[in-house]
Amino acid sequence: MNVAIISAFDTYFDRVRLLKRFFEAQGNQVTVITSDFSHRKKEYVQYISGADILVHARKYRKNLSISRLLSHYRLSRSIKEQVEQIHPDLIYCLLPSNSLAKEMESYKKEHPSTKLVFDVIDLWPEAMPVQKFLNLLPFRFWKNLRDHHLDAADQIFTECNLYQNVLKKEDDPKYETLYWARSEIPCSFSNLISEDELHFIYLGSINNIIDIDFIVEFLCLCKKEKKTIMHLIGQGESKKQLIQKLKEKEIEVIDHGIVYSQEKKQAIFDQCNYALNIMKPSVVVGLSMKSLDYLCGGVPLINTIQGDTFDLVKKYDLGFNIDQNSIEQIVQTVCHYPLQKQFEQRENCRKVYREMFYEASFIETLKKKGL
Repeated sequence: MNVAIISAFDTYFDRVRLLKRFFEAQGNQVTVITSDFSHRKKEYVQYISGADILVHARKYRKNLSISRLLSHYRLSRSIKEQVEQIHPDLIYCLLPSNSLAKEMESYKKEHPSTKLVFDVIDLWPEAMPVQKFLNLLPFRFWKNLRDHHLDAADQIFTECNLYQNVLKKEDDPKYETLYWARSEIPCSFSNLISEDELHFIYLGSINNIIDIDFIVEFLCLCKKEKKTIMHLIGQGESKKQLIQKLKEKEIEVIDHGIVYSQEKKQAIFDQCNYALNIMKPSVVVGLSMKSLDYLCGGVPLINTIQGDTFDLVKKYDLGFNIDQNSIEQIVQTVCHYPLQKQFEQRENCRKVYREMFYEASFIETLKKKGL
């Protein structure tokens, strides 16, 4: 078959590269279409590993802005024009951007023999801290760009079970959960954690959906019990704010910057007792990409994310779920948790990663749905 994989954002390319390898292994001709504007870096790029066609996009600076929506809308129309030149037998389209759902439905109507697959990776605007505004016209329009066109697809994947609940599609046979997956296997590690200090890690973009105030409150409470150190891997528009607030509370911060190497990340993970998987409670997210890094690295979670992640942490002892009502209780537990119990949690994390989020499980789900 001639397969087109569409992703508007470079942030989804771990998944895109897995998909490309899967389809090529079946003997298909695969073309990956994406934007020439990096959503992560907010700058134009000339090359993305795994991409075949980079479509020009309008630049934007803020994640929550009219400029961003206009950029996505124009990009989706341009991507459809590229698809019309390829004439694929199968379109595998990652959402968001929501406007891609509208454009791909239009293509499907014009070419009904083409198989269309949607893969819902994020829910916008639900995954943003704008819950009280969701019923306002601009946000309803944004949401409907997705919801009114999803059913045009022959198959719809969601990256967690929670999204099917939000979309009210739990019992729809077209929908299937396809968890994030990674091709990395857990690498060698050293148990460097101790009972004398508490080291925490936050990995990824530090932006407006991260609950900075909760992180600071949690670490301040831990600091009252024992020495507390915060490690950071990544960037983001809220990073300086987080570091400043922690330093004001005299919490030591070790900023590792951007780290891509799995071995270098593992060396940092080996020092850390727990990983902070903390987002604002209004954000609708079931499983974050950073969670897979943590699980692969064997770092148990301090988790506020509901849905799939909450259930996994509870069922498999992958750390501790926490909210404002339980924060003091969890702090006491974390600060006095025996090392042997922590080592058991670390092994649980690696085991769940290998069984649920490694590439083989991802491929099995795709094959089960006839792709």
